[in-house]
Amino acid sequence: MKTKRKVVIIGGGVSGLATGIYLLKNGYDVEILEKNGIPGGACIGWERKGCYIDGCIHWLVGTNPNSLYYKMWRETHSLDSDTEIFFQNDFSVFDFPDGERLTIWADIKKFREELLRVAPEDEKEINKFIKLIRRFRRIEGPVDKPVDLMRLGQLLRIGLTMWNDYYWVNKFSKVDCAEYGKRFKNERIRYFFSSYMAPGYNLMSMLYMLAHVMNKDGGIPIGGSMAMSERMCNYYNELGGVIRLGVEAERVRIIRNRAVGVDSKDGRFYPADWVVSSTAAEHCLKKLLGGAYPVKKMDERYADSEKYPIYTMTIAVFKCSADVRNFPLGLHAVVDPVTMDKDYEGIALRNYSYDKTMKAPDGTCVLQAQLIGDDEMYFWWKARKQNGTYKAEKARMAKEIEERIVSRYPELDGKLELIDFVTPCTYERYLNTRRGSFQGFVHTKNGKALMQKGRIKGLDGFILSGQCIFQSGGLPPAIITGKFAAQRICDEDGVLFRTSEPMALVIPINIKKKQNVY
Repeated sequence: MKTKRKVVIIGGGVSGLATGIYLLKNGYDVEILEKNGIPGGACIGWERKGCYIDGCIHWLVGTNPNSLYYKMWRETHSLDSDTEIFFQNDFSVFDFPDGERLTIWADIKKFREELLRVAPEDEKEINKFIKLIRRFRRIEGPVDKPVDLMRLGQLLRIGLTMWNDYYWVNKFSKVDCAEYGKRFKNERIRYFFSSYMAPGYNLMSMLYMLAHVMNKDGGIPIGGSMAMSERMCNYYNELGGVIRLGVEAERVRIIRNRAVGVDSKDGRFYPADWVVSSTAAEHCLKKLLGGAYPVKKMDERYADSEKYPIYTMTIAVFKCSADVRNFPLGLHAVVDPVTMDKDYEGIALRNYSYDKTMKAPDGTCVLQAQLIGDDEMYFWWKARKQNGTYKAEKARMAKEIEERIVSRYPELDGKLELIDFVTPCTYERYLNTRRGSFQGFVHTKNGKALMQKGRIKGLDGFILSGQCIFQSGGLPPAIITGKFAAQRICDEDGVLFRTSEPMALVIPINIKKKQNVY
């Protein structure tokens, strides 16, 4: 009887779970090592003072059944057939100090009318912008398999189909959002373009995002991030996979330029025919591989933080006892500056009252106040970690953020209780990410798009996956690279890749969490 090929996956996030699920469907023996106490990686949530805090999904590409991504979410049980999806009509609202509001409607006709209401003097440019969103609604790149595994006929078909799309993607990849906004006369519209995406983002990314939202392909799964990761993990277990929680990888063991397994920090060795790392790419390349196998395109990006910045967040989380059902789900409040590494005049408020499945005491809900920053925000917090003022600064910042919110929305006075505070150092500690980022490199007008294949020159039996090897990152790149990693392993081993379930599922014996098996 032929022995199953063994794969050890470092990291139990969306990418690692996806790789594991697809490999199990193709007859592999799979074991995931996850350093944290729960699966999900960045796609997680947690509890504080009786409240569930969602740590990831603000909107999800692929919630429309006609989307190419939807098939992958269903194949991995990230979404089940009965998973309820919430679609917000007012996708985001900009609230200016004079009381004027600009709503980013999920309906493109309504959005155009809103822009014209706010800035009738910009009708010509507004119509051009809306036309671009309509154009990008028709663009959806191939996600069925990696380009390097496609046959010539498939490549030709894709090339002919997307030739015109590549022109538009390439053109607006070289246009900065804030610079594009200067075409408009209205100051509020200019502020929207300079503030809606993280600093430095290119226009293509904004157009792509708005296009998905206005295709009704940007909903939010009810239950949030933790429920999604749990669905994936439960399905992974049903297929016979093992996930070991609280087991942190120390290094990839290599013999004669071939990965043969993983050494963990607790001194155990996990042998493997293949090793897949879905943890943060920089952490893997520099720590787990010891810097012995450099990847030029990654090193170039690590060395140039101006052209390839990251973005991160500082978040104050409140339990809110006010009735905020009439508050938008996403509210960008322009306020008096909050001072950190620089002045932040915009606070993004996330209102979770829409999801009744998210735990909170009766009459309350969770309200997150988010400040989006870059490398400098990380360095600012890191310095306070090092000089011993970290806790004091968190308290000061939380108070300052609350004051700005209450000053703007007095009905919340006395209704907000701080229950958690997240900094870039939190992301760094939990995810091992570069400078506390929670996604990949920002896609700027000067930077080249990143799509690392996962294979590393000179190293056999090893695949790199995860959102950090795909431009901008996020959940869709996480599941794409997870699937691609499984396909590349199957291709190398001469296994015909399949996405359907095996004829009979192997249901594992339930082992208690205290034994670190989920």
